[in-house]
Amino acid sequence: MSLIRTILGFVILLILVHVALVYVGINSGANTVTRAIYSLGTLLESPAALLINAVPAIQQYLDPTSFFTVAFTAIGLYLILYLLLGVGKKG
Repeated sequence: MSLIRTILGFVILLILVHVALVYVGINSGANTVTRAIYSLGTLLESPAALLINAVPAIQQYLDPTSFFTVAFTAIGLYLILYLLLGVGKKG
């Protein structure tokens, strides 16, 4: 169980780095590392984009075409999974 939580923690960190790179304006083709972060970030954010596009009630409040909306929604979803995996864990 702790391995899955560790992986989810790294996923959240990767998406945060992806958001930071986009915010700063570093191009995806700068080097191999940024290319990998951009491609993995896009892959890991795709479930959130699918969720936003699939539920019309959410589209009233969130813009499904905005990169930051999709990225922060993905971070929120992965954070919820991370927290739920820790519920009921004995100290």
